[in-house]
Amino acid sequence: MPPDEKGMCTLPTFANRRRRSVRAALGALALVSATGVMVSAAHGATPAGPSIEVSATAPTAAQIAHGGQLARTCAACHGLDGNATSAQFPKLAQQGQSYIARELMRFKAAPGKKPKRVNAIMNGIAMALSPQDMRDLAAYYSRQPIKPAMASNAKWAKVGMQIWRGGIANRQVPACAACHGPGGLGMPPQYPRLAGQWAAYIEAQLHAFRTGTRGDFTPMHDITSRMSDRQIRDVSDFVAGLR
Repeated sequence: MPPDEKGMCTLPTFANRRRRSVRAALGALALVSATGVMVSAAHGATPAGPSIEVSATAPTAAQIAHGGQLARTCAACHGLDGNATSAQFPKLAQQGQSYIARELMRFKAAPGKKPKRVNAIMNGIAMALSPQDMRDLAAYYSRQPIKPAMASNAKWAKVGMQIWRGGIANRQVPACAACHGPGGLGMPPQYPRLAGQWAAYIEAQLHAFRTGTRGDFTPMHDITSRMSDRQIRDVSDFVAGLR
């Protein structure tokens, strides 16, 4: 969920939302600890291995290698292996292959039209990429193991875990796990992997959805409009430590 990730699904009915939240919570119990996060004190823990999404027509070794060459242009912000060193930029390592390719397409403006996703830097970069370039980049980054971020505050993460698993009932906010998965691995191409992403990046993107600065996914505008600054902070911190 930083960078401007596409977020949660459209709001289901109360009954469906409750059933989905319960299923998500049960699944999450098997995947996270009592607090559900890896906090900064737990630097010695070993993250799970990479989860690689393979399309019906898997990319060739040459296409993946080409993606690695293209990634050199992206390395200053996202890291050569997709592990951005600054929370200003999202980690792309281990992100869903189809999600990355789709978002790159959204950054590229069609002739005579504005891009669906606006970012001055990314709009310029995407214009220079062909659809095959985008697929190759996505194939490369999705196969790089993520170096996950850490939650910074156990109290915040504990509250964030409750939001992630069960939503915020009195504000009609659905469980994040319903769309992004109990372990935060996402459901590409629509819902991105968020587990291990920078907390500050996710927090910034949630604020951008709420203010309309990021205008590419309307359901997230509605969801974030009912979340307080503190709730956004807490769930973002939890996600950073989610494994």
